[in-house]
Amino acid sequence: MKKTNRLVAFVTTVITIFSCFFYLPMSTFASAEVTPSGVDISKIETIVDDIMEGKIGVTVPGAAVSIVKEGKLIFSKGYGVANIKEDIPVDPASTVFEIGSVSKIFTWTAVMQLVEEGKIDLHTDIREYIGHERLNLVYDKPITILDLMNHTAGFEENASEMLTFDKEKIIPLEKWVSAKHQPKQIYEPGTVIAYSNFGTDIAGYIVEVKSGERFEEYVKKHIFDPLHMQRSTAYANYYHLPGFAENKSKGYGSASKGFELLPENFLNEAPAGAITSTAEDMAKFMIAHMDYEDALENSLFNSPQTLKEMHTDSLSVSAGMPSNAHGFWMRQENGVRLLEHGGNTTNFSAFLSLVPEENFGVSVLTNVAGESGGVRTEIVDKLSAQFSHQATVTVPNFHTQNLSGTYYSGRMIHSNFLSSLYLVSGDSIVVKDMGNGEIEVRPSIDPNRETLHFAEVAPLVFERMDSNPSILERSGGSLAFLSFELDENGQVDKVRTGNIRDYLKMPLNKNIQINQIAFVFCTLIFITGSIAALISVILLRKRKKQGTSLYIPAYIQTNLLPVIGLLSLINMIVTILRFMSAMSSPIGDFRIHLIINAVLSIGMIIATIPILRSFRDKGVSRRRKIWNAILVAAICTFILLMIQYRFLLFWTI
Repeated sequence: MKKTNRLVAFVTTVITIFSCFFYLPMSTFASAEVTPSGVDISKIETIVDDIMEGKIGVTVPGAAVSIVKEGKLIFSKGYGVANIKEDIPVDPASTVFEIGSVSKIFTWTAVMQLVEEGKIDLHTDIREYIGHERLNLVYDKPITILDLMNHTAGFEENASEMLTFDKEKIIPLEKWVSAKHQPKQIYEPGTVIAYSNFGTDIAGYIVEVKSGERFEEYVKKHIFDPLHMQRSTAYANYYHLPGFAENKSKGYGSASKGFELLPENFLNEAPAGAITSTAEDMAKFMIAHMDYEDALENSLFNSPQTLKEMHTDSLSVSAGMPSNAHGFWMRQENGVRLLEHGGNTTNFSAFLSLVPEENFGVSVLTNVAGESGGVRTEIVDKLSAQFSHQATVTVPNFHTQNLSGTYYSGRMIHSNFLSSLYLVSGDSIVVKDMGNGEIEVRPSIDPNRETLHFAEVAPLVFERMDSNPSILERSGGSLAFLSFELDENGQVDKVRTGNIRDYLKMPLNKNIQINQIAFVFCTLIFITGSIAALISVILLRKRKKQGTSLYIPAYIQTNLLPVIGLLSLINMIVTILRFMSAMSSPIGDFRIHLIINAVLSIGMIIATIPILRSFRDKGVSRRRKIWNAILVAAICTFILLMIQYRFLLFWTI
């Protein structure tokens, strides 16, 4: 009897405990769930709020955040305003943002869909899809779809005609992907990682060709519609679509006295960066991209295996380093594998980060250009994986090569006068080899000129020695590792970061610091000489009135030469300023400035001849000869600089 009573009591207790599960609130059990970094899910809002409190109104006007886990939207919130003037708050469900280069992930998803259908092969020459005459390619080695995904097709950067301020003048993708608009191919395919918008545009055009649908419509039909992303579009001109223009956030630039409203523009590169979306639509895309069990009613792919393949490395430089995963940027932090992509337009910034092994994702959209204050990355750092590096030298015998030097980004403009823009804001790194297995690195794009410290963890592979994110990490990129590759002579050929860019050894004639000094030298001489020439003319006129005159050989040319040089320098500056105010114009529109420079250069050469002869004239004072020598040196230097930065090659644009 006692046993029976005990059994009844035990069963009753079990039933009572079990019944409690139906009456306790779900939040009681939510606390058992954590983010990949170990943060209790119930604390997500507090953490994100704390981060945004120090950013909204300071580094960004407005932002929208969405977070997903296990196939569900677990957090969605808007911060700040979408329109400062009208004080319209950001709504994560309805406020539309430009997502910039995060658009590329949609393009690569479309490509993988067609790979799954057998319509595209990742290893096939792109000319088999778009025709052999469409592009002007330099190398015989073919570009494959995988090269486009890995940004190793070899194209230089392009800046002209990327956008237009007139929505009626958007260039159709079929016309954009052509030799007329193609940036020059400057690297052999597969050899240099040089992040390329145009490469993604080619992939988008191949989607058009192989699907028979316009790219924007393909993305709508095969991605947006199945996922019910009703407030997303790949149309650069979305004014014909209801609910987009009126719900789109304004875009701003960061200004010293507040946020500056920037004019709306429209990208000609839809596959590379023209998609607009909302935070909650991005959540649907993230959920679909981690649907490995094919649990969704509508999936991106017919087979989860295609999704898994897309998330594997397609280009890996060295074990442990960031890599490219079929268009995603892959990195590992604290044992957590992250698939990510950042995006920037002239007015907006965005970031998408997935932890596929834990079915966790974060999307951050902001309405400020070039956001690097940590809004996009601090949330990922807190919830997914903290940027943490404490490397020490671990190789038995560290390198013997001297790695010191300046290395410039493979993603640069080389073939036209816009290469001069890098004199002001070039992307390069200066490496100082400490000789003990450690190196110091200073990125040029860091306004604070912060020095980063690296330790050799594998032969010629270096990892950060500290956990302070650089400006690249704060912008969504990565500079946690550097891998040095040598040429056949044992000299450094390139420095690899993993997935976005390689850095190439900078030759002396392209050294930014030296060329900056050279330009300053020429400018000072031209200004000084022009002022002296003006004073000389005034004095000559006075002496003429007094009945006396002063004339020595080459005197007129000595006065004329710095004036011509100054005019040419002013013309160069005007050329750049014109381009910056008219980026939608074809590069050929600026040919007249290069022709003027060529004419002025001929004038400088002609004016220099009598000055060179004056060095043998005993009637010319020693002081005058010294000045003439300085002037000739400035002119020669300046002409070399114009050649170096393509300010004379008017027939090439």
